[in-house]
Amino acid sequence: CCTVRGDLADALDRLARQRDAGEIAFDHVLIEPTGLADPGPIVRTFIAGSPLQARYFLDGVVTLFDAVNGPRTLSQAVEAQAQLAYADRVLVTKPDLLDGAAAVDAVIATVSAANLVAAVAAIDLVTAPWDEMFDKLLSLRGYQFDRVVFAPAVTDGNRVEHTQAVGSVMFSADTPLDGPRLKAALAAIDARYGERLWRIKGVLAIHGVRSRIILQGVQGLLQSQASTPWRMFEPQRTQLVLIGRELDRDWLLQRLGECLAAPADAAVHGVPMPRLP
Repeated sequence: CCTVRGDLADALDRLARQRDAGEIAFDHVLIEPTGLADPGPIVRTFIAGSPLQARYFLDGVVTLFDAVNGPRTLSQAVEAQAQLAYADRVLVTKPDLLDGAAAVDAVIATVSAANLVAAVAAIDLVTAPWDEMFDKLLSLRGYQFDRVVFAPAVTDGNRVEHTQAVGSVMFSADTPLDGPRLKAALAAIDARYGERLWRIKGVLAIHGVRSRIILQGVQGLLQSQASTPWRMFEPQRTQLVLIGRELDRDWLLQRLGECLAAPADAAVHGVPMPRLP
């Protein structure tokens, strides 16, 4: 992990210095790890207060999900589960090998249920033009601090088996949260799950804070930043998604529900999310 982050940081630093010297020119850097690599160390390289932040920003993580073999791989490889959990965009490949559009939609629904913050779409890598490919690979804005986009909710018609592989839990509240209680709750969640909690992402309404707080988290490393202010009479609604392995939905919702600034007046909603086979 440390070797990967160190080598990557050195390589990116060399590229930046060559760019500054006019030796090379580039607008984006695309990092492709090996097939079963854990994206965590790469992501942490960019959000851990590294000097790289002065020259680069992390746009997002793209995961390719094999429509035919993906479910089986997920049941066998934790690294594959982590790749899906970290993704800001999932491209479902080999859709032509499935039996019709309904089968493709079922795979997309399964992936969307496991990762509520990822944009999911099917793509044929053989026939897709390059402009479409780059459109889906770039400008993800997955780690931005001005807004968070959640995937569409899974409809009742999309049936997904519940397993212990990887899944999402969404916490939402219509009452602002107490900042110190939330900090304690996130610490307790990290202590319980550790590396099994791959991603946290959400928009927070904090009591006494005029602006939305955008929260981005990777394996216990959390970053928060103030975004746009809440407008007068605008409902201050918290939406927080946790993605990980073997998550106890009821415990998480209870722990976060205890963070409400005014529990008696709160309306808390827990959305159960199916897990992948």
